[in-house]
This record gives sequence, C-alpha cells and structure tokens, in this order.
Amino acid sequence: MYTMTQKIGTLALAAALVLPAAGCIEDPVAPPPPPTKSELIHYWHFNNLPAGTLTSVAVDVTKRAPAEITYPGTGLGYMDNVDPGTDINARNNLAAGLGLRPRNPANTRALIIAAPTTGYKSIVVTWAAQRSSSGAQQEEFSYSVDGGTTWVPVGGPIAIAEAWEQKSVNLSAITAVENKANMRFRILFTGTGSDGASGNNRLDNITIEGIPLS
Repeated sequence: MYTMTQKIGTLALAAALVLPAAGCIEDPVAPPPPPTKSELIHYWHFNNLPAGTLTSVAVDVTKRAPAEITYPGTGLGYMDNVDPGTDINARNNLAAGLGLRPRNPANTRALIIAAPTTGYKSIVVTWAAQRSSSGAQQEEFSYSVDGGTTWVPVGGPIAIAEAWEQKSVNLSAITAVENKANMRFRILFTGTGSDGASGNNRLDNITIEGIPLS
C-alpha cells in the first residue's frame, strides 16, 4: 500500500514524463521567402526608330540608364530601321512594329550594346534575329565588363535564318557580369554573307533581364 507521499511522487513523475519541460517548446518554423523573380532591366523594341541612317539607338525601357546600341567599325555598313519587325520576344503587349537593321558589309563592324547591370545578377540576354537572303548567316556573342577594352566570347556561332527566330544567351552562371556599371555586350556578324556589298541582318525586341541583388 502506497503512502500519501508515495502517491504524490508517482503522480509528479508521470506529469514530468508527459508534459514538456518549460522553455523546450520549439518555435514554429517560418516558411522560406518566395524566390526573387527576374526583372526586365533594359528593353529595345525599336518601334519609334526614325528613318535614315542611325549612329546610335537609345534604349526604349530601362532601369539602369544610360543604355544604347552602336555599330562601330570601318567600311560602308550602317544601321537603319526595318519594317516590319516582329513580336517575337516582345514585352508589355507591344505589337510588331519596326526592327533594327545592321547592313553589310558587317564583318568589319560590331553591334555594341551598352547596358549596365548595376544591382543585378543572373543576367540573360534575348533577342529576335533574322537575315536577308544575302545577310550574314551567323552571329557571335561576347561580353565586356570593362567598357569594351577586353571581350569574352560566349558559346559558338549562332545560326541566323531568313525567318524571325528567338535567340538567347544565359549568363546566370557567370558572376563576372553581375553588378557592372560598364557592362557591354557585342554581336559580331560572321560567316557566309557577312562581307557582302548588299544584304543585312535584322534584330528586334532585345531584352536584358536579371535578378536584383539582395
């Protein structure tokens, strides 16, 4: 037969086994924050291009000005607009309007895209591309983090068809292009047709996207 003292001790022991000790209750785990989405940093839709020869093309939509496209080099090649463009890779529900037309001879020039990536990572460059029947059949992409002093090629030659197609270069694994005020991208027109006295390539809806740095 238990004494009253023994019964009280047994009940206390049972309670200790059932109830958690004070201060041991775990706080609820907060859900992880939603993933940060990529943002449109720069966008050239070209729909407002003027007629005639173009020496530079200012960006249409940007979060990191200044940004522009030029076509430096030698020879008779130049830029003008092309009508129609395309709605491939168009943003903000824009319809196909004008496009940009770098003309031959293109093998002595380069399309330079000045586009700061300040405050962004995981950079992706996308554009619509087309060529005339005698335009350059390939494009080659590279980047410069020092304003065009040195260039780093990315991938191999990109085949360009006579119909509009989307092209994209994913630089998200290249940390060197992140957060750069003097960022430049370059498209060279190469291969068959790049040295002709006539012919051209066309570009439209050039976008540069990235994820904001935390």
